Amino acid sequence: MKRLLFIYNPMAGKGMIRSSLSYILEEFSGNGYEVVVHPTVGSKDATRVVQECGDSFDMIVCSGGDGTLDEVVTGMQTGRLSVPLGYIPAGSTNDYANSLGIPMQMQRAARAVMNGTIFSCDIGRMNDSYFVYVAAFGAFVNVSYDTPQDMKNMLGHMAYIVRGMQSLAGIKSYHMHYESKESSGTGEFMLGMITNSNSVGGFKGITGHDVTLNDGVFEVTLIRMPQIPAMELPALLPALMGGSENKNLITFKTSRLEIWFDEEVAWTRDGEYGGDHRHLVIENLAKALPIIIPQAGQDEEISAQERETELNDSLRNLSI
Repeated sequence: MKRLLFIYNPMAGKGMIRSSLSYILEEFSGNGYEVVVHPTVGSKDATRVVQECGDSFDMIVCSGGDGTLDEVVTGMQTGRLSVPLGYIPAGSTNDYANSLGIPMQMQRAARAVMNGTIFSCDIGRMNDSYFVYVAAFGAFVNVSYDTPQDMKNMLGHMAYIVRGMQSLAGIKSYHMHYESKESSGTGEFMLGMITNSNSVGGFKGITGHDVTLNDGVFEVTLIRMPQIPAMELPALLPALMGGSENKNLITFKTSRLEIWFDEEVAWTRDGEYGGDHRHLVIENLAKALPIIIPQAGQDEEISAQERETELNDSLRNLSI
C-alpha cells in the first residue's frame, strides 16, 4: 500500500480543517493510501517532521496557511526529498494556492490532490534558507508575521489591512545596493519584494504582469523612499498595481539577486519572519518543487454535502 504523510496546522484559518478532516482522510484512504496524520504543535514542527520521516512516504500533503507550506517545503529541500507535494489551503490569504489554481474549499482541494497532476514549480533560496513564493523587506512586510493568530482568525484578510494601517507611521528607508545581470543600483529603499506568485498579501497585480511560476526567474519589485513621502506615497499604489509609471518604482525579472545593506534588516519569507540580514544572495531554484495541481478540465461537480460544508466555511470566515 502507498503511504501518505498528512501534516496540518490545526490553528490556521479559524481551525476550519476540523469540519473537513474526516472527508479529507477518507478521500486519501479511498485512493489506496495508508495515511499518517500529524497536527503541528509549534513553529518549525512541520519542517522537523518532514526531515525526520518524509523519505518513508510516497506523497506528502499539508494543510494550513502559506507559513505551513513554507515549513514543509523547507523540510523537503533540506532533506533532499522529491516526492509529490499536495496542498490544501487553510490560511487567511492563500496567495500561492490562488496562483496555482488550487481550490479554496477543502474537500475539492483534497480531491484535486488525488486526481491532479504534478507541476514542477520554481522556489527560492535566500542565503541558507528557502521560500516558496515571496521574500521581502521594508514597509508592511512585518504585518503578516506580526499579526496575532487570533486576529487573523477573527478578521481574516481584513486583519492584514488593519495591521498595515497601524504601521503607516513607522515607515522608514534602508540604504541598499543591489546587483543582478538585469539591473543594479544604490539608494534609500522603503520596500523590496522578490516573488513567484500572482498575488502577495491577497492583493493581485502587485507582482507584475506575465507571471509564470516555472520560468526560472523571479519578479523583483523595489520602491525607493520618496523625497516627500506625504505627497508622493499616494501615487505609488496605482503604479504598483500596474496602472502607471513612477520614478520611485523599479521592477525587473532575474534568477539571481545579491543585496547589501548598511544595517541588519528584517525580512519575511512566505509571511513568516525570515531573520535579520545585512547581506543576501537570493537564487531561483528552477522547477525544484513537484507540487500537485488540478488537471485542466478536472471534474468540479460538487455534492450537496460539499456545498453545505463550503457554505459553512464561508460563513465562519465572515463571522467576527
